[in-house]
Amino acid sequence: MITKTSEVRVRFAETDAMGVVYHSNYLPWCEVSRINLISSIGLSYKKLSEEGYHLPVLEAHMRYKFPARFDDLVEIKATIKDRPALRVKIEYEITSDGRLLATGYTMHAFVNKSGMPVKPPREFIKTILDAYDADEK
Repeated sequence: MITKTSEVRVRFAETDAMGVVYHSNYLPWCEVSRINLISSIGLSYKKLSEEGYHLPVLEAHMRYKFPARFDDLVEIKATIKDRPALRVKIEYEITSDGRLLATGYTMHAFVNKSGMPVKPPREFIKTILDAYDADEK
């Protein structure tokens, strides 16, 4: 299992007329945590992109439990629980002050610049599997 927690502070622009974070704003927070997770194990999403690989979101799911509000400090824990293969599932747990706000996941697969599915680059597979296996020990 590979895990990384990131923090964001809720901006006023992310809230709706009721003063709570609008539901679609949780997904960009997941992206922040996902990129930080990838970076934390020594990979660069920018480098992957420059080499012609992309990891689009194939599926996204979010379950909302409690609202975040303006100026809350929110923690987003991104976790890869299952050993990655052609698809990578990243799960999220979003909290603030110890209170669970939302849970969810995104599913990703590698595509080339034309959007066609491709095998992940060897460096990505080796690095992510090494990190995954190191955590299992």
